[in-house]
Amino acid sequence: MAAAVILTGFMGSGKSVVGRLLAKQLGWEFVDTDAVVENRTGRKIAELFDSEGEDAFRKMEEEAVIKSIDERRAGLGRVVSLGGGAVASSKVAGLLKKEPLVFFLDIDMETAFKRAGTKARPLARNKDVFHRLFAEREHLYRRLAACVVDTRGKDVDIVAGEIIDEVHRRQQAGTA
Repeated sequence: MAAAVILTGFMGSGKSVVGRLLAKQLGWEFVDTDAVVENRTGRKIAELFDSEGEDAFRKMEEEAVIKSIDERRAGLGRVVSLGGGAVASSKVAGLLKKEPLVFFLDIDMETAFKRAGTKARPLARNKDVFHRLFAEREHLYRRLAACVVDTRGKDVDIVAGEIIDEVHRRQQAGTA
């Protein structure tokens, strides 16, 4: 099975932006699981939250993550960007524990809120809710990651370069 770099982290940590650049630099396919859910349903995540509720969205997200990771084809690597809450699913967590290239994009809460605090992100509409979720999920990101990448104050090119260096180190060591 081809390698997969899996990016986790809170809303606003840069998973999608870093993931696109990383995939381009590696010559791999890029999959954003939030976009997968939106494409399958024909609706934006905010609409799904409002009409279906968070639990229904989380089920769709879980299915998108599992399929995106399991669909790898021989010979073609894949960069998969997970939605911020995907790690709360026990099925997703179990899958991530088996993957050698799971990267947690670590960011400070204030920067994340500045980036994510929009109406398009239902759980970023209220700063208190955002802070609580950040605190609840941080330990999950750390526990499930093979590598933590500190993104504070770093340009997307630097972050992607650090991940590529780590992927190559692990491939050379035979651990990826």
